[in-house]
Amino acid sequence: MRKILHYALLFTFIVSYQNVISQDLINLDNLDWLPDSEDVQAGAILVPENHDDPGGKKIQITYVVLKTKDTTSSAYPMIYFSGGPGGNTIGPGMVNFLSEQPIGGARDIILFDQRGIGYSSALPDMSFEAFDIMAKDANEDEELELTREMILDYKKMCEDQNISLAHYNTIQNAKDVGMLFAHLGYEKYNLFGGSYGTRLGRVVQDMFPDYVYSSILDSPAPLSGDFLLNRLDSYSLALSRIFDYCENNTECKSQYPKLKDDYFKAISILDKTPLNVSMNDSLSVYINAQDGVYLLRRLLYQDNSREKAPELIHAFINGGGEVINEVLNFEYQLTGGLNLSMLLSVEKYENFNPSNTAQVIEEHYKKHPLIPVKMGFFDAFYQAGKDWHTNIMPIAERKFQVSDLPTLVFVNQFDPVTPPVNGYLFKEKLSNCTLLVLDEGGHGGGNRECKNQVVIDFMNDPFKKLDISCLNIYKE
Repeated sequence: MRKILHYALLFTFIVSYQNVISQDLINLDNLDWLPDSEDVQAGAILVPENHDDPGGKKIQITYVVLKTKDTTSSAYPMIYFSGGPGGNTIGPGMVNFLSEQPIGGARDIILFDQRGIGYSSALPDMSFEAFDIMAKDANEDEELELTREMILDYKKMCEDQNISLAHYNTIQNAKDVGMLFAHLGYEKYNLFGGSYGTRLGRVVQDMFPDYVYSSILDSPAPLSGDFLLNRLDSYSLALSRIFDYCENNTECKSQYPKLKDDYFKAISILDKTPLNVSMNDSLSVYINAQDGVYLLRRLLYQDNSREKAPELIHAFINGGGEVINEVLNFEYQLTGGLNLSMLLSVEKYENFNPSNTAQVIEEHYKKHPLIPVKMGFFDAFYQAGKDWHTNIMPIAERKFQVSDLPTLVFVNQFDPVTPPVNGYLFKEKLSNCTLLVLDEGGHGGGNRECKNQVVIDFMNDPFKKLDISCLNIYKE
């Protein structure tokens, strides 16, 4: 059960390839799975690994354009920014899904793998080794030591491949996008970012405003956050809202009359006796207390988290349940679509705070009684990842600029990753912003059909009043 890594091959000669519209490079043989259609065009450009040294080492940025079938349309295209950081974009699932969706409609859709990911000069990826560490029967100290060893091993791999990890961050990422804009040749673009993609989208919006027609940002991730401490804050908030929901929902209250007490009971049970489950009848996974917190947080990503969270808590108490396999499979699928090395490179640069010592972290945990143990994976990853590279974005620069470009922001009330406060932080620097706080569970979920229609309407005319009557708006 291992993801095949696609390492980019940097050649100095020009190659021809069916459906390729770039003439700058490159070997694209790994894209031979693309549909044989004039409506799907692929290509790549070379960009500086460090844009401050344009004559230095080059890396590859690979893209796919899904062409609209409406040959008379003059609508500006939509370019998609994936989340993570480190989330793959180019793949059969995404291409096939978007080819069948109405969100493109009369406009082209542009997909690209960000630097260090997938088909764009991918970094050696530690994702599945991190999953294996989580699956071990390891206490907090052992997990930290295993994570530290893993990170040092992958740092060495990158050094051996002459990869400068210090340059894999949002600022360099955004400058890649500027070069891609110029290369593709459209007059303007509609930006669409999800989760981390909203951070990248906002930086692109600030750097290249003349290229931007509108910006849609779903589940906003600011530059000013902290990789670990903000996750503790948002998880605690989302979990407290789950408990409040259950307390005030007749059906949930009837089935789980003491859900909050049950949660602490479940963590205590896992702390004393880790749960051993067989994932897909092949992989043995031990779930201890910190893993239980981590997996519950992961479950809160899903649209049905208000219904499933109580079920998972009771599965921990009862020593098993189908929902445990469901969340483990969900975690494994996310692992397969995420380059964790790229995630660490980005977050180390802009979301790690060097003043957050172990003591500071310990004090922050005390602010959140709903997190009685260390948060599995994230805590060890944060502490061990401080030595990944030495490039750190100054705290004072971790902010967006004021923008008057039309921007649509979605955020969910029960989101465990990007809570509603992030939406308000974004809005502060956006003078032409429509912020929609949805009374939904999950990270970026909700009524997809309705959200897609609102997005389409916004891209068609970002200055027109939106019809949002189909959305489940949170009423404060």
